Amino acid sequence: MRKRENHKPGHAKILEAWEPPDEAGEPIGCIATTFTFEPPFFEEECLGRFLGLETTPSDGAAYLVEREEKLAQIACAAVLVDQHHARGMRSLRWDLLSARVPGAILHAKVSLLLWSRSARLIVASANLTKPGYRLNHEVFGILDYFAGSEAPLTVLADIIDFLRRAASFGTPKQTTPGPAIARWNNFLDRVLKVTRRWGAPHSPHSLSKPRVFAVITGPKRRVAFETLRACWPSTSPPKKAFVVSPFFDPPEAPNTPARELWNLLHQRGPASVQFEVTAEDLPDGKGVLLHAPEALRKAQPASRDEVETFFRRLRLEEGRPLHAKCLRIQNEQWALYQIGSSNFTTAGLGFGKRPNLEANLAYTVSLQRNVKGSRALMQAWLDSENAPADARFLREPCDDREDAPMAGEILLPAEFGEATFACGSDEKGFVELTFQGSPPPGWRLLHEDKEEVVFSETRWRSQRRSPRVRLDWREDRPPSAFRVRWRDSAGDAWWPVNARDAASLPPPSELRNLSLEALIEILTSARPLHQVMRRWLQRRTDGASDGESPQLDPHKRVDTSGFLLQRTRRISWALKVLGERLAQPVPSREALNWRLRRGPHGVMAVVNAIIREERPEQEKAFLLAEIAVELARVMPRHAPGCLQRRQVRAAVRECIREIRSQVPVKALRKLPELKSYVRRAFKEASA
Repeated sequence: MRKRENHKPGHAKILEAWEPPDEAGEPIGCIATTFTFEPPFFEEECLGRFLGLETTPSDGAAYLVEREEKLAQIACAAVLVDQHHARGMRSLRWDLLSARVPGAILHAKVSLLLWSRSARLIVASANLTKPGYRLNHEVFGILDYFAGSEAPLTVLADIIDFLRRAASFGTPKQTTPGPAIARWNNFLDRVLKVTRRWGAPHSPHSLSKPRVFAVITGPKRRVAFETLRACWPSTSPPKKAFVVSPFFDPPEAPNTPARELWNLLHQRGPASVQFEVTAEDLPDGKGVLLHAPEALRKAQPASRDEVETFFRRLRLEEGRPLHAKCLRIQNEQWALYQIGSSNFTTAGLGFGKRPNLEANLAYTVSLQRNVKGSRALMQAWLDSENAPADARFLREPCDDREDAPMAGEILLPAEFGEATFACGSDEKGFVELTFQGSPPPGWRLLHEDKEEVVFSETRWRSQRRSPRVRLDWREDRPPSAFRVRWRDSAGDAWWPVNARDAASLPPPSELRNLSLEALIEILTSARPLHQVMRRWLQRRTDGASDGESPQLDPHKRVDTSGFLLQRTRRISWALKVLGERLAQPVPSREALNWRLRRGPHGVMAVVNAIIREERPEQEKAFLLAEIAVELARVMPRHAPGCLQRRQVRAAVRECIREIRSQVPVKALRKLPELKSYVRRAFKEASA
């Protein structure tokens, strides 16, 4: 795990939140939502920290090996991205879902991480991009769930419900969810199940502890201010409000959020609203331009004398844009602090007919009884200074407004459903496409990174416009997406492809069909796989064969590989390691299947390598029997959050039956003693 740095109180690096807490256990899965998105950044930085990768892309094949090895063993890794930004090439080991929200956007930035003994919820203003995580001024909150945790389970339940509904916008016309959305929902079910006793079922009664709530907006949900009013802990309304937001409604529009904020405050006596915004010095000393519309000031109630609107200029580090969204309301006794994805806009706070999908956390603290908590909230607030009284306001909308659908963006029509990569019983890959109605005329699918038509409307019509189409895929690398073009589209839309399951994906090309010698070297090494593979690949590049290394001892130069006893002894060492690996607690069925069947150095990889070897059939039968015996000796160990022992034993027995079907029975006819041994070995191993 990367070493954490010391930070200013109230400040931290959001990337560190993707690293496992102490005693978190093995990674199980993670899902996230975002508006803008950079697949390489998510894959290398976020997933890399979650999985505990020791390599980086600069390590070449070693990085690919470690990434694929660890991703293949988790239950789910997925990102739900607004349809305007759901594009980019990636590994199919994780899912990319496109949220198609009619007339609005998915703007929430939520990440849910699960390890075998801990879960973490991150609610932020930061998109899953390099600027969001490394450059901008952002805000985020973390809730950790584990045995003995006091984190509120109500917040987790509300966010999980939001994530489930948000994913339903992935295929708005499809009634039955496809494999990727099913994985998403199954992961949410798993988090709910394992965290039932990992947090607090109710908010704390003591005023010395903060209370936390989820503030969510979207279609058919309450506006944010209604939720804040319900969360406010006192019968005496707040008297002051403080707003930090990089974006506001257009200057020419009446500012609904500002008007409604005044309704949230005390209706009699003094009250104030303070907007803390970015600003710029105008050229030639002509004053200061506030990046906010004057409508914010005009929203102040004209019929009240004891109210006032203030503007302050944020003091930000040079070169670091504002992207944080914060709202604080308070009176003499209480303060409520909301952070998350909601800009101070009509769509961002849930007003209007087409609200965005937004997610925030609201913290309430007693100013007298929880001085430490109130101080912590203030430390997380950005520094500012009074704006000049003659400051000017924006007259034109910002060009980079980010909380509304983007005009001119080429979006994937709703008639294109899901695209799923899978492998048939013959191990040949194919892509299944689903259609929901009639796509735009003249449409065609192109390869993700070259001008090659993969499928078209003409071929679809020749197949009687079938709602499901199967395309054979002969390339080594599965597609991560197709580009979709149609008549007068003026560009390409992006159709993400997801895998049907982990078993459908081949291992990295560097690890396919390894020789028995290479497998023995990998399995018997005490080093991690990616380190062994780096050394092995380097030797192969230098011209050495699999498993071959320079040997200077003249006695060891003698080739004893032809001796059955020597070969059996070396393979036995590897089989023992296989058994020890299977006995380790296994966090998911995907991880177990990887260790048994799909992994490039798993049980079936060794079986297939033995079958491919040019050696006597009788020897192959003997070695397969030895594998069965070793598997029968496996005593699975259990750990919290991992599969039960009986589940592992059942999978091992099924694997033994598969190995038995590979035994060359005909070769044993003239060797009754060996035939008897092999038969007895499999019988006892299957018991």
